[in-house]
Amino acid sequence: MPIDPRLTRLDENRVRVNNPYDVETTLFANEQVPVESAAVTELIELLALQVDVQRVAEAAPDSFDRAPGIVRVAVTPDFHKARGIPVGTVLATRGFVVPQAIGNDINCGMRLHTTTLTPDEVGANLDGLETAFRHIYFEGGRNIPMTRGQRHAMLTGGLEGVLDATANLHEGLWPLVRELGVGEQLDRIERRGSLPAGRVFGLTDFMGTDDRLSRDGQIGSIGGGNHFVEIQKVEKVLDGTVAHAWGLKPGTVTVMVHTGSVGVGHLCGGHYRDVVKRIHPDGLKHPANGVFVLPEGARHRGHAETFWDALHNAANFAYANRMFLAVMAVAGMRQVFGDRVGCDLVYDAPHNFVWKDEIDGEEVVLHRKGATPARGFEAMAGTPFAHYGEPVLVPGSMGASSFVMVGQGNAESMASASHGAGRTLSRGEAMRGFDDEFAKFMEEFRVVTPTDLRRADVRQRPDILGKKLEEIKQEAPFAYKGIGPVVSTLTAAGIARPVAELKPLMTIKG
Repeated sequence: MPIDPRLTRLDENRVRVNNPYDVETTLFANEQVPVESAAVTELIELLALQVDVQRVAEAAPDSFDRAPGIVRVAVTPDFHKARGIPVGTVLATRGFVVPQAIGNDINCGMRLHTTTLTPDEVGANLDGLETAFRHIYFEGGRNIPMTRGQRHAMLTGGLEGVLDATANLHEGLWPLVRELGVGEQLDRIERRGSLPAGRVFGLTDFMGTDDRLSRDGQIGSIGGGNHFVEIQKVEKVLDGTVAHAWGLKPGTVTVMVHTGSVGVGHLCGGHYRDVVKRIHPDGLKHPANGVFVLPEGARHRGHAETFWDALHNAANFAYANRMFLAVMAVAGMRQVFGDRVGCDLVYDAPHNFVWKDEIDGEEVVLHRKGATPARGFEAMAGTPFAHYGEPVLVPGSMGASSFVMVGQGNAESMASASHGAGRTLSRGEAMRGFDDEFAKFMEEFRVVTPTDLRRADVRQRPDILGKKLEEIKQEAPFAYKGIGPVVSTLTAAGIARPVAELKPLMTIKG
C-alpha cells in the first residue's frame, strides 16, 4: 500500500497519523486496505478541534467545567471521507460533545437474528418471498399502531418502555412481537435498547394523539443509502465454540438489519447542527472545517441536557425500528412458510453514536462514527456474552459476505471495530461506468425494492426503471472495499476475532 506522507507505519496493521495538534491518532490498516488521501486530509482537519476548543474556552471560560480537549483518536480499517468527519473515526473528548460526529443518522446500527428456515427453502421460494417482503415493507403491510402515550414511552424509555406500554395491545404486529419473545431478549441488545430521556424533543406531530391508535410513516422503515434488511445463511463457521453459543450453525438462515433513526434522527441531528453554530462565542472566527463543539459546562448546560435527551429519543426510536424490521421479515417469511418460522436474536448494537465512557480513569465522551463497539468479555459481564466478548457485526457490500466477529476489548482502538467494508467509490462515481459488472450482479442476485422490477409495465418505463437501478448501482459491490482485508486487519490487530461468515441470499432495499 503506497503510504500517504502524513502517515507513519508502526507495524503491519497500525499507522500513526502525523498531525500538528499533538493528538494521539492511530489508524488500523494493513497493506491490502487502501487509505484515501482525502480521508486523511479530512481527519487532520478534524483534529484542529484541539485548537478550536481552546479558543472557545478562552473566549467563554464558563463554557467548560474542566480543561477541554481531544483525549485520543482511533481510525478503523473501513475509514473513508464523509462530510467533515470521516467514517470509521473513534473520537474521545473531554468536556464537550461533537454532534456533527454523529450527524443525522443517530444510532445507525446492526441487528442479527437466526431463523428456523434452511437455505434451500429460501432459494426455492424467492419469488414468493419477494412479493411478501415488498408488501410488508413498502406497500402498507407493516401495521404498527401506537397511541401518543405509547410513542412517548418508546422515545423516553426505549424497548423496555414501549414493550411495557403495549403489553395489552393486540393489533397489527404487536402479537407477533410478543410471540417471538422480543422482551425476553433485551440483554442481547447494547444497553438493552433502552436509554433514559427526561422529555421528548420536537416530535409533536409524529407522536399522534392519545384518544386512538395511529400508524406513522417512520417506524418500520429501512431508509436509503446503504441501509438494508438481508436474508443470509451461515456459509462458514470460523470459531466453533463461539458460533455454537450464538446459534450460528452452518446453513442457518439469518436476518441482518442495518438502519438507524431515519426521519426522527434527522430532526434531532439537524437541530443540534444549528445550536452549536448559534452558541459559538460572538467575535470568534468559525472553525475552518465547519465542525463546532457543544460544551458541557455551566454556560450551555441546558443545551447539553437537551442534546442528551434528543439523542436518546432518536436512539430509542432506532432500536425499536430495527426490532420491527426484523419482526417484519419473520412476518413475510410466515406468509410463505407458515407459523413454523421462528427467530432468535444474536445481537443489536449501534455504530453511529455517542457514549459517556472512561479511558485511563478519566470520563470521556466517546464518539463512534461508523465504528461498532468491540468490547472484550470482562466489559460484557452481566450479559450473555460474558464468557466470549461482544458480538461485532461487520456487513459486506450488497451481495457480498458479512462477518460475525467477537470483540477483544483492544484499548488502542478504544474497543471499536469497523462497521463494514467502507466505500471505495463515491455514489456519483459508482453510477459512471461498471455497466457490465452491474448487469451481471443484477442477474445473479435478488434485490427487493419498492418498485417491482419483475413487472412488464415497469420494464417498459425506462424513466422509472432507470432511476431505481441507479439507486441500487450506488450500493453495488464494486463501490466498496473488499471485506476480507478489513476482517484480516481487525483480527491481526487484536480488535476482533472472526466467528462466522454469512453469505447473502436476498436483500431488501428502501
